[in-house]
Amino acid sequence: MKISTAFLFDRATERMSTIQNKLATTQAQLSVSKQVLSPSDAPDQAAAIQRLKGEVERQSSHSALLKSALNRYQAEETALSSANDILIRLKELGIQASNDTLGLDDRKTISVEMKALRDQLLSLGNSRDDNGNYLFSGTRVKTAAFSENDSGQVVYNGDQTQTRIPAGVERTVQYTRAGTDVFQRVVRTDGKAVGFFDALDQMIAAVDSSKTPAIQQGNSDLAQMHNALSLSLAQTGSDQKVVQSQLDVLDETALRLKSTLSDIEDLDYAEAVTRMNKEMMALEAAMGSFSKISGLSLFDYIRS
Repeated sequence: MKISTAFLFDRATERMSTIQNKLATTQAQLSVSKQVLSPSDAPDQAAAIQRLKGEVERQSSHSALLKSALNRYQAEETALSSANDILIRLKELGIQASNDTLGLDDRKTISVEMKALRDQLLSLGNSRDDNGNYLFSGTRVKTAAFSENDSGQVVYNGDQTQTRIPAGVERTVQYTRAGTDVFQRVVRTDGKAVGFFDALDQMIAAVDSSKTPAIQQGNSDLAQMHNALSLSLAQTGSDQKVVQSQLDVLDETALRLKSTLSDIEDLDYAEAVTRMNKEMMALEAAMGSFSKISGLSLFDYIRS
């Protein structure tokens, strides 16, 4: 079998080109810290990387929604806790005002404080979250939940729509709340339903005018108001626990997904640097061999 000088030349050139390509690939991997530079390099690996990235993004999006909900619940809790404290004080004042030993002036003094507390409740009913959205307007988050009309009566401007978001396997939590679900109507013994602020205004008017039977009715109304508000506060706390628990699950899942993605996608620096050094040495050796091969000729062989 005859091996020409041209054949040896071509073989040496081909080997140098192969080594140079491998070295360039390794250097490119080191520059971006990734194992796979293009999907064609490893189709199966590239598909797994894209799938994991998509799942990580989905988990991140869900976490962002739940964090927004958690912030909203915390704002609700703050508002409802303050409202709860105000109702407790109103109940105390109501019991004090129902004492027949008090005169008209004493009751008028109590009514002044009750009116100020009522205004605070109205303000709390129009509380907003960190994004400036009203907490108790249902889905009309850009509209104040409550306002006073020309006659001073409080009216609800939101809607009754409830928005729920997923918070775990086959579980959802309420994201928006209607003000009428929090500041509920009271139902009296005669079956008549009276709005939260209407009942409160009637109570204040009864104290101001020293009407004992109406004051007693107001005390009964306040008890209902307080119970309903306490339930709303408890529901907000329960939703917070559910959301926080799901966030913990999502954080653990995201960590696991990112770890798997890192194993598939990220470059092993120690292995890559070692490989690059070997490829550089191989290239130097190939270049040295090529230099010797390129100097060979039939005349050199004859002269020797």
